[in-house]
Amino acid sequence: MTTATILAVDDTPQNLRLLEALLATDGYNVITATSGEDALRLVSERHPDLLLIDILMPGMDGYELCRRIRTSEETRFLPVVLMTASMDQDKARALESGADDFVQKPVLQHELSVRVRSLLRVKRYHDDLQHALDRQTAIGDVLRVIGSSAFQIEPVLHAVARHAARLCHAQNVVIWRTLPNAYRLWVAEDVIPEFSRIMGDGDTLIGSDTIVGRAHLEKRPVIVPDIREYYRGADGAAAEISRVGEVRTLLAVPLIRDDRVLGVISLIRNASDPFTNEEVALVRAFADQAAIAIANVELFETVERQREELSRFLSPQVAALITSEQGAKMLEGHRRQITVAFCDLRGFTAFAETAEPEEVLGVLRDYHRAMGELIVKHQGTLEHFAGDGMMVFFNDPLPVERHELQAVRMACAMRERFDEMASAWQKRGYELGFGVGIATGYATLGRIGFEGRYDYGAVGNVVILAQRLSAEAKAGQILLSQRVQAAVEADAETTPVGDLSLKGFTRPVPAFAAESLKTLERLPG
Repeated sequence: MTTATILAVDDTPQNLRLLEALLATDGYNVITATSGEDALRLVSERHPDLLLIDILMPGMDGYELCRRIRTSEETRFLPVVLMTASMDQDKARALESGADDFVQKPVLQHELSVRVRSLLRVKRYHDDLQHALDRQTAIGDVLRVIGSSAFQIEPVLHAVARHAARLCHAQNVVIWRTLPNAYRLWVAEDVIPEFSRIMGDGDTLIGSDTIVGRAHLEKRPVIVPDIREYYRGADGAAAEISRVGEVRTLLAVPLIRDDRVLGVISLIRNASDPFTNEEVALVRAFADQAAIAIANVELFETVERQREELSRFLSPQVAALITSEQGAKMLEGHRRQITVAFCDLRGFTAFAETAEPEEVLGVLRDYHRAMGELIVKHQGTLEHFAGDGMMVFFNDPLPVERHELQAVRMACAMRERFDEMASAWQKRGYELGFGVGIATGYATLGRIGFEGRYDYGAVGNVVILAQRLSAEAKAGQILLSQRVQAAVEADAETTPVGDLSLKGFTRPVPAFAAESLKTLERLPG
């Protein structure tokens, strides 16, 4: 247990020497002041555990000193014992000034010892509760920052370093980032001016020659009471820092998650003052929080990276669905109203028979690139493309407002873009056209395929109808089902093309051709 420090305040030197002698027998560390002003200064500098104050002093008396002690937020719970020769006369004023207890002069050793011991015990209980509250508040604050940081790690690490510095009375609190074979400065709090100049932005190899390196390798807290002595005769940035300023104690605690060191937090005290077991445990708790936050950010970045990779092979909406919480449920299958658009090229078969394979592939790449940009721009979900054919649906997995109109807008934009490309192809002798079929209705959507190869697709008559309309569409024609035409007639110019006999349908199907849009296109978002 740490030796308690008692500040004795009396303007008579003989009385101070007597108090020192009496308290020393109980093992207390005694500091003295001969005036109220000196006492306030020592309270601020030395942080005593208890005050023994004589009431009658010139200038600031014991009552006034006690009142000032009580008005300060930092010392309002500091135990104060007033010493007086007249207990009855001074007791009321002493209570009003905020004293905790009284000792009558001349002071008796046994009485003084009992009263001091009792008040120190109460203070210890209060300090323990206050420290526990401070720790829980700090840990709660770090958790709050983790919850609100939106997977940004720096705010979390700064919160950890700031609270560790405050609760452990430390300086130069640094969190180091672990690299494959080295470590690098990540965040720092309350560092000395020379620190940045000495450490710089370079990497330090992980090895037993540095304290932070040892924490990496040993995967446990490392405490060095005197880093100047530890690095005596050594070279390097860590050794240079150890020689700046006073003798220092250093604590290095690794940030570990799943037996992997993600970083190290190091704290320094500008004195040879070892960190207590309680402080080491607190820093370990902070290190665990930081490690969890780092692991969460790494997981988030991995998921985002996988999502980006998936987006190269899947529709962006499907890639996002696969990596979302509700994705598994939706992939199992669900029913929803969608609008389906089938697009393909006219004359492609004849072109492929006569052109070189490299030419065919070049045309398809340009075609897919141009049409793909428009699909994404209009929030369509590309189910698949096969050669010159593409199937796109709207309103799943993400809802799309007025999905019928959105599909028509996309088809008109595709037709316009295709006409620009076709004029360049015609100069090379490629005679190609573009046709689209659009239908709307309910479909069952979800995962389709087999173990090892799945697609996200739609099944239903609406898919078949859109495909059949696409097959009937002439070059430059966008054919709409009757339900699509009814949904977009206020926004698109359409003309009836009559009833079409479509494969798989027992009765003729009314169809309409989309000529142009009446209103300016307004994309979602």
